[in-house]
Amino acid sequence: MNAHISAVETDIEYEVREEQGRHLAVLPLGQFLSLVERAGQLDALTLPHEVASRYLRDGVPLPRGWREYLGLTQAAVAERLGVSQAQVAQWEHPDARPRRTSLNKLARALGIHPAQLSLRD
Repeated sequence: MNAHISAVETDIEYEVREEQGRHLAVLPLGQFLSLVERAGQLDALTLPHEVASRYLRDGVPLPRGWREYLGLTQAAVAERLGVSQAQVAQWEHPDARPRRTSLNKLARALGIHPAQLSLRD
């Protein structure tokens, strides 16, 4: 059975198959990867209240807010990343502008999406 659905910004073509008693939706790999990426981006649009309020009310940089929210020390984050505690402190400074690659590494170490550290895409 072939089907067609309209998504918000794209059309998704898929086929429903039954294999070993299971119903499967089969779609082109590119569309699947795009859906997975968009799902991750949707998660990145959220911030816990504690992190957002510290950022907006107290001016706490997002990397620091997330680290504290997760109950981690700078030393623990540094160890996860293989960098010095001083490097983590630099990323948390209010005037810091970490490179995208640094934000990506930091996000992975914290288990969050990079956009949750910078509010940029």
